[in-house]
Amino acid sequence: MQFIRLVSQGPEHAFFNMALDEAIAEAVRAKLSPPTLRFYRWDRPSISIGYFQKASDVDLDYCRKKGYPLVRRLTGGRAILHDEELTYSISSFAGSALFKDRLLETYRVISNALLRGLKLHGIDARVSFQKKRSGHHKNPSCFKSMSYGEITVNGKKIIGSAQKRYKNGFLQHGSLLLDYKADELCNTLMEIGPDDLTRIGSIRECASGITPDRLSRSLKEAFEKELNVKLISDIPSKAELKAADKLVKTKYSADEWNLRR
Repeated sequence: MQFIRLVSQGPEHAFFNMALDEAIAEAVRAKLSPPTLRFYRWDRPSISIGYFQKASDVDLDYCRKKGYPLVRRLTGGRAILHDEELTYSISSFAGSALFKDRLLETYRVISNALLRGLKLHGIDARVSFQKKRSGHHKNPSCFKSMSYGEITVNGKKIIGSAQKRYKNGFLQHGSLLLDYKADELCNTLMEIGPDDLTRIGSIRECASGITPDRLSRSLKEAFEKELNVKLISDIPSKAELKAADKLVKTKYSADEWNLRR
């Protein structure tokens, strides 16, 4: 049986969360680390924006006033307000028997594992593998946009994911919304109102007592069954942590990166 490294962490700063995702992905693609599934949280409400997104989609003055960090992701997609959620990332090298070397097939495998994990809590979630457009492609919120492999309950999106592909592997990460604060999301994004967010839901609407720890445990079981692997709990290597600290200082905390568009 093959294995995947499982890294589970408590709340961390937005800059560090994105830096460690990149550092782990780099180590995995170089085959210095095994394929890795990471679960993590955020130490305060934070905004992440997609690689190609304009920072002007975000009300920067409001975020500064509230102390919400803004960080640009390596992956595409639109803005996310990270607050009451469990975030996952998964990294693999090219040619791994666990994942196909095609974007949509990788999405399919990961989405099915996420779906299985939700169903362990009795959540009647659905996944669509048809390409869709919401009709509001310029909406700045990630969770407003429906795309391939993303998961809904009663027609409301509860998980938003994005993937970065390289010649030698990929990084995918995504947010599982435990709770959802529509008003605060409206406050942080420009040109958006409550009517724009009616198709966003949360996991606790379906499973009120769920906690991040319970959800991560069920997802661990689901990934093991879906991929027929063993997940081995571990911590980031010293080299990965060193690389992440450098990325925080030189990239993810820098306006040159976060406000580049």
